[in-house]
Parts: sequence; structure tokens; C-alpha cells
Amino acid sequence: MIKLENKNRLLISYGFEPKVMLPELLKEANFLSELPSSGLIVIKPNLVLAKNSSSGATTDPQVVASIISFLKINGFHDIAIMESSWLGDCTDRAFRICGYEEISKTLNVPLVNLKKDQTKKVASGSFTFNICKKVLDSAYLINVPVLKAHCQTRLTCALKNLKGCIPDSEKRRFHDFGLHEPIARLNSAIKSRLIVVDAIIGDLTFEEGGTPVQ
Repeated sequence: MIKLENKNRLLISYGFEPKVMLPELLKEANFLSELPSSGLIVIKPNLVLAKNSSSGATTDPQVVASIISFLKINGFHDIAIMESSWLGDCTDRAFRICGYEEISKTLNVPLVNLKKDQTKKVASGSFTFNICKKVLDSAYLINVPVLKAHCQTRLTCALKNLKGCIPDSEKRRFHDFGLHEPIARLNSAIKSRLIVVDAIIGDLTFEEGGTPVQ
């Protein structure tokens, strides 16, 4: 699935081959004219933990690789993959286990561990929180979440995926406040210009910690 910030369009492709599906979807999305002529394009997958995408937990690396290849074919080369895994897990390990080190080597795109990044304080409504500076300094953000269930928000997708753009101390604080409003405020502070949802597994029963009882 693809959603563009400035266009009221949701594009859906059914299948299991990202290398075939993504170029077709991205071409139909017609978003290239929105891309800046200079400045960093950030791709933010969901690598919440070091677990293969076949589990339904993390973004399929073929989805991200297909996006990068499409961008490079069309002349955009200033690209980075950025992520910060959840509390207690190692982002560098997630990059390796989830297949992103291979993408980095093959497509010559750097991996940025946001747990090691500096932060900047941002206000949104009644909330003030720290956001990773490299995300804020980027020119264009492509949000690539996984469609799955969540034990507190019931659904985790594009909005919740941006929690990987804040330091661990803020992740803890978001839970203290209750996730809903902080996540909404975070998404008003960070703009996802293009959203590509990995629903290849689309496991709405999956979530570490279990799903809510109906």
C-alpha cells in the first residue's frame, strides 16, 4: 500500500513479490516531482527488533531495496536508511539480522542507528519531546511500516512507526502518557511525505507481548 502526504490517494497492490510490485506502485504514485533536487531522502523501516520479516515483525528488506532502486534509477542518490529499535534491542543487530546490511552494501546506502544520534527538542500542542536530529534535518521522509497488531494501540502502522525517530528515554515517556496522543503529536512534528506499507505478511494477530482480548 502507498499513501502520499499531499495527494488523497491510497494505492494497493496484491502479491508477494516486492521487486515486481513496488516499481509499478511507485510509478503510479507519481511522486518524483515532489522530491527535492538536493538534500537527504530518509527511508524509515520498522526494525523494532532483530527478527526476520517472515515473522511479520519487521519490514521486508525487498520492499526497501525496491524503493531505493527506483529512486536511484530516477536519479536520486542521496539516500539513507534510519532506525532505532525498541528498548532492550540492538539496532545494529537488527540491521544485520533483518537483511539491511546486505542492502547497504549492494545499493551503497548508509545505515543510520538513531540510538547514537543527537536530538532536538520539538513542541507539538501541549507536548514537548526530543526527536533525532538527522530525521529532522532530512529533506524527504519515506515511512515504510509493517501492518500488524499491537497490544496497546490495537494497530501499528505508519503513525506508530515514527517512534523509531525518538530516543529511548522518550519511548519510555510515551508509554507513561499513554501512546495515542504522543504518537499523534509526534506525527505532527515529523512529516511522512510518502508512506509505503509492507502488508505482505499483514499479521493482525502478531505483536510482541500479545494482542488484546476481544
